[in-house]
This record gives sequence, C-alpha cells and structure tokens, in this order.
Amino acid sequence: MQDETTKFNIVKTLQSPLIILCLFLSACSSSKQALPIETGVAKTLAEYRKETISDLEYQLQFNIPEGKSDTITGRNSITFNLKSVKQDLQIDFREDSSLIKSVTSNGKVSAYQFLSEHLIIPKSELHEGRNSIDIEFTAGNTSLNRNDEFLYTLFVPDRARTAFPCFDQPNMKAKFQLNLSVPSHWKAMANGKLNYKKDEGNRSLYSFAQTKALPTYLFSFVAGKFETITREHNGRVHTMYHRETDPEKLTNNTDEIFRLLFESLDWLEDYTDVPYPFAKYDIVVIPSFQYGGMEHTGATLYNASKMFLDNDPTQNSLLGRANLIAHETAHMWFGDLVTMKWFDQVWLKEVFANFLADKITNPSFPDMNHKLKFQMAHFPSSYRIDRTTGANPINQVLPNLKDAGSVYGSIIYHKSPIVMNMLENITGEEALKQGLQSYMKTYAYGNASWEDLISILDEATPSNLKEWSKVWVDKAGRARISTALISENGKVKQLKLVQKEVNGADGDWTQDLNVILGYKEENIPIQVSMDKPQVSIEEAKGMDIPDYIIPNGKGNAYGFFKLDEKSKQYLLENINQIENDLVRGIAWINLYENLREGQIDGNDFVLAIEKNLDKENNNLILERMLSYLQSTYWLDLTVEQRKLIGKQLEKTLGIRLSSEKDMSKKSSLYSALSNIAETPALLDQLFKVWKEEITLGDFKLSESKATTLACNLAIKMPNKAEELVKTQIERIKNPDHKKRMQFVAPALSADSLVRKAFFESLKQEENRQIERWALEALGYLNHPLREKEALSYLPQALDLLKEIQVTGDIFFPYNWLSTSYSGLQSKEAGDITRKFLEERPDYPENLRLKILQAADLVLRKN
Repeated sequence: MQDETTKFNIVKTLQSPLIILCLFLSACSSSKQALPIETGVAKTLAEYRKETISDLEYQLQFNIPEGKSDTITGRNSITFNLKSVKQDLQIDFREDSSLIKSVTSNGKVSAYQFLSEHLIIPKSELHEGRNSIDIEFTAGNTSLNRNDEFLYTLFVPDRARTAFPCFDQPNMKAKFQLNLSVPSHWKAMANGKLNYKKDEGNRSLYSFAQTKALPTYLFSFVAGKFETITREHNGRVHTMYHRETDPEKLTNNTDEIFRLLFESLDWLEDYTDVPYPFAKYDIVVIPSFQYGGMEHTGATLYNASKMFLDNDPTQNSLLGRANLIAHETAHMWFGDLVTMKWFDQVWLKEVFANFLADKITNPSFPDMNHKLKFQMAHFPSSYRIDRTTGANPINQVLPNLKDAGSVYGSIIYHKSPIVMNMLENITGEEALKQGLQSYMKTYAYGNASWEDLISILDEATPSNLKEWSKVWVDKAGRARISTALISENGKVKQLKLVQKEVNGADGDWTQDLNVILGYKEENIPIQVSMDKPQVSIEEAKGMDIPDYIIPNGKGNAYGFFKLDEKSKQYLLENINQIENDLVRGIAWINLYENLREGQIDGNDFVLAIEKNLDKENNNLILERMLSYLQSTYWLDLTVEQRKLIGKQLEKTLGIRLSSEKDMSKKSSLYSALSNIAETPALLDQLFKVWKEEITLGDFKLSESKATTLACNLAIKMPNKAEELVKTQIERIKNPDHKKRMQFVAPALSADSLVRKAFFESLKQEENRQIERWALEALGYLNHPLREKEALSYLPQALDLLKEIQVTGDIFFPYNWLSTSYSGLQSKEAGDITRKFLEERPDYPENLRLKILQAADLVLRKN
C-alpha cells in the first residue's frame, strides 16, 4: 500500500504544474476570445460587463418638442471605471443606427461600429481606470409613451435601450443626472430633485440633481400638461401630478391618496428599520396607464382609474387602491434600494411588494377578515395559471433580457406572496422581519438574489429552506390533493390525503394543511403535515362521516383540492350554512377550481351562486361570487342554458340590488347585473337608466359607469349602438376619456365590416400604442355574443403575438392573448390553437406557455 501511494503522489506532483499551466492558458484564451454580439442583452455579456465596469454615471439631456411626432434629440455622457480592456465595449441601443449622430471616446471621435442593437466601442479607444463616452442621438419612441399633451417613460424591463444608449441590465446600477428642455407651458419631473428651472423664451430647462445608484429600468421622467397638488409629511414635501378634470373626484380622493401614501412610508420605515432611502417621493397619475403602477424611484406612476375612484366605490376598488399604493411604496425598499441581479428573479421584488402591501393595508380596513382578504387577493389569480398546461415556476430561466417581459404574470405577483406567507409560517414572523432588515442593510443600493436571502434566513431556522425552495420556487404547477375515506357503520374507518402531480406521479409539495370535517352543527379542524405522497389522518378515526371535507380549511395550503362527490353536492346546496367566513370563502374557491378541472357542471355552479346571492353578506365573498358568476355564465353555459336560467338570474340580482343598503355591494351587484343582462325587458330598462330617465335600485351612474353601460348596451342592442356611442362621446367631459371612447367606438359598431376593419388597424403598431385602449376595444370585438366573428380573429391575433412581445410592454402579450380568448368557449377555438402550435414546433417557449395559459378553457373542450 505504501508503494502504490508513493507512486500516486509522485505522478500527482508531476501533473499539478501541467494542470495549472493548462488552466492558465485556457483562461488567457477565454479572455482574448471576443464576446459574441447578439440582439438583446445576453446574460454572458451582462456578466462580463458587471465584472469589468464599475462606478457608472450617466449625464443625460433630452430636448422634447410639443408635437408628439417631432424628433426628440438627446445627449448622453457615460463615465465609468474599466477593469479590463481585453474586449470591445458593447453599449445597448435597440434602435436604428441612423439615430446615433456622434460618438466620442475619451475625448476623441470614435471609430465605433453598430451591430445587432449594440454600439461597439473599440477596445483600442479605452483604458483601464476612468473612461468617458459621449453620444449624441435621436431618442427612440418605443418606450416614451408620447401623447398629444404629455409623455412618460416606461423602461421596465429592458426598454431604456430603446430611448438612449446605455448598459441596460439591472445589476449595473448608475447615478443619473438629467436635464430636460420642454415647452414652457409644460411641467417636468424625474427621479432626482429639481435643481433649477430656467425659462428660455417658449422653452423651459429643468435640471435635476444626481440620483442615488439606480438600474436603468427605474430611470424615469415625465413631461406635459399636468396639474399639481402638494402635501407635507415628516418634513418632506410630496407632489402629485395629475390630469383629472372632475373637481368632485379630486375632492373625494386626494386626501385619501396622500393618507395611504404616508401610512405606507411610515410602516415600511419601521418594518425595515431603514429610513426612506431616496431624495424625494412624488407620484404621477396617468390616464390609461398600462399598469396599476410603476415604482420609478421618487417618480412613481399610477393608473388614474385606480386612484381617482367614483362615488360609492366597491370595497374591492378601495382595497385595490390601498394595496396598489402600498405595493409601489414597498418597492422603494424592495426593488429600488435592493434590486434583483437579473430579471429571472424579478419576482423577488414583486413578492415583497405584494406580501408587505397586504400587511400595510390591514389597519385601514379594521373590520375586514384579513386572512380571507389574502385568500381572495392571491389564490384565484395564481390558480388561473397553475391549473393550465402552460404553468411556469416562480423562478424562471432567462438567457437574454429581450425576453424578460415574458417572466411577468400572476405567478410572480400572486403565487410568490402565498409562498412567502408559507416561509413566514416556517421562520416565524419576527425572524422573517429580522432577516429582511439584515438583507436590506447588507445589500442597500446594490443587488441581491433569492439565494442571498435564503442564506440569511437559513441561519435562523432549523428547517432546510434550500430544499423547501426547490419545490415551491423552482417547480411549476400545483399539487392535486384528494381525500380517500373508508367508512364502517357510519363512522370513519380511515381517512387519507393523497397528493399527485398533474402527470399522475406522487407529489412532493410539503406543506401544512388544516383539514375541515364539516357537519351541520359544527366544523372540526385537524392539522395535518403533508410531507409525503399519502398521509393518514389518525384523528379522524371513529368520527361520524362528515357532510363535507375541505382539505385547506384555514387557507394556508396551496393546490387543487379535488372534492369528493358528497362534499361537492353538499357545498353546492348548503354552502351558506358554513358560518365561518374564511372557510366559506375557501369553499367557493374550491368549487370554482373543481368546475375548471371538469369536476362540476357549469349550470350547477351558476345555480348554486344564484341560490346564495340573497344570503351572502361578506363583501369579499360576494364580490368573488359575482366575478365567478359572470365568468361561468358566459363561458360555461350554452345559449340554451342562458335562456333557461337568465331571466331568474336577472330577477335575483335585481331584487338584491334594490334591497341592498351598502353602496359598495350595490355597485358590485349593478355591475354584475348589467354584465349578464340579455332579456329584452332588462336591456330596455338599462337603456332608460343610461338615458337618465330612471334609476335601477336607486343606483346612480357616474360618468365612467355610464360609459361602461353604453359600451355594454351597444353590443347587446346593435340597433341602438350608433346612438349610444355618439351620445356618450358627447357627454364625456374629460378630454382623455373622450379620446378613449372615440378610439374604441369602431369596435362597438353594429356593422361587422367596420369592426373587421378596426381589427385590421390593430395590426399596425401605432394603433396599439395606448395598450389599455387597444385591449378594451379587442374585448368588445371578442364579446361572447360575437364568438363566431371572434373565431375569425383568433389566428390573426396569434400571428401577431411575436411582434406584440417586441413592441408592447411587459403585460401586453398575455393580456392580448387573454382578451382574444375572453369570449371563446368552443372546441373550434381549441382546435385553432392546437393547429397554430403544431405548425410551429420551434415557436418560442415563453410565448407558447402564454398561449397555453390563455387558451386553457378552450383546450379542455372535447
């Protein structure tokens, strides 16, 4: 043994220098090998730039004309430290090369090239240490959102490079100094504080202070005709920019908007133990904004319809606004102060924003069941994706930022808070809070990953969080959990929970469940740890056979909970007998998921809702029931079934609307009634309501509700469509709202040729520029009553998807798809979808998944 060991050590000693030499030569060869130049921002390029570039600063100038079609010129001075000059420098610019007017590198005219969306600076023009690149350019318009009287930037996730040359990746944070030249009657704002404003004839120059280090997707500015309202809180002045013209809306909403904003700031400073980390916090309320909000540091954008609510708003609207403001404010810490390293973990900022927003808003709704609120806010939206064959995990693979928009969706916004709630249950609330404070302080003004957070939390808990994360964060879909009950002499002999994957394999989704055994007189909860494919519930042995079983009775479990036949029938007939609001709300979600999984008939589900409409008093549950009702009525019932049930359903909704005293519930009931209205008598009544000749249940229409009703009636009463649309346009006072109605008007026309011509116009990018308008109009074209016509649009809508991903904002591709399928329920729609995908075996996987998600209902049709 000694001889063999000695011989091995001699060989090993001789080999070691050779190995080291080979590794050294390989490394040298690798460093000399030119980085590939490809469209988008490849992760390999991003990693190299992060390694070699530091202390990055941008000094930007934009000259903005009043006309939205006129050219915006700009200048960008980029300074940075460079660690290595072994590679040419690739600067991102996703526009035509002709928009680059001049480039100087370290004070000399550059011999740059422009290839595959990159401005290439030769390495011979660079040196180790501090470098400066000066670029004069014409700004691209893709992400400047130019309207007749204003513009705003929206650069998430990789769109800064469509406006100006930059290093467009989230882990290359930079300090920005911005100067804007705008028409003198416009206002301007940006991330940084205003240093000064200088008037020069019919122009004004706004110079903003240099920001803290920000990623390019958070750099922002807004310019245009805006009014401002200012409030002070804790020594800091906050300004709201807006274009609302209704003084009543401003009076009714402004104070509450600021109250919610200040409440969020105070809560987050306390929770994170980090004072507000930036120089200012102003907000801009944008008409027809693409999203609910966007967390630009110090210059957060909000959708006007989410902020300036009508009189008598629904509880969901009030709750939605509170959550939205809390969500965007939470981003100032989670996303802005500490940013994910790459957009494959964009969910990392969204999970904290949504998870903490729920905590922040709870005190504003003291009478609300907050566990039920969490259930209703997140589970249905997450299930909508996870039940499909296109389900994606929370953590996703992203080789190139050009595809970053496709990682967004309900999974990162809704499943991730559910998973974070599970994590808090594992670690404990205080331990999670302490861990997040450590995370904030460790990575402030920098970048971090989910793995960085898990490493911090792992130190404070005996659980193996890394293994837990592999299932809940890295795996797509949901467990399919069913019950198996064996009885003997009216008693439970054996009760098991069985979990499976969607493919029938044993499931490995470890979680705690609170199983409810339901009886007429009481509910008996049993806590179960689901840590293997099958779990026996020993506590149930010898109990009376329950009337129903709800496996997720406390709402802390996630999956498809397949109801046994007895439970289904009992809940459909007697769900109102469940006194506990949380359990009853969960039961409705379970029933709906069983409907979507083919376990319950649509007609039976609608009848169950109709039966319980006059009995449900919980606002959150009632709104969920009404949402389910509208979806099921149009997508799961045949025309014949709608005729049989429609009249009674209208009557039940009308009676509840007339008797209801709570204006929030009344608003929800009115919306549902007008949505499902089909009988001539009710349509005639609604037409008189719109004409302001009568009221329905003493419910008064705001301008926005009157507009919605006019659009609804134009589809259902085509002989009155022209009058409805023309008159409503004349009635609308707000110029932005009037333009929106004028845009969607052709989609409401009674003339199918006009509608088809309008759909053709949506194929032109400029006609999709205001995405909310385009989606609203597309929804009218695809109304369930127009399904035959809508089927002719579907292949064309699918053909446009690739282009829409390139030209549209992050949510537009999925929203385009979901709206295109919104009125379809036929097998033919499923056949069109299957054919489209079968004919394109190499179709981009990220878009294929989006199609499977949106088309799930019709793909299930046999």
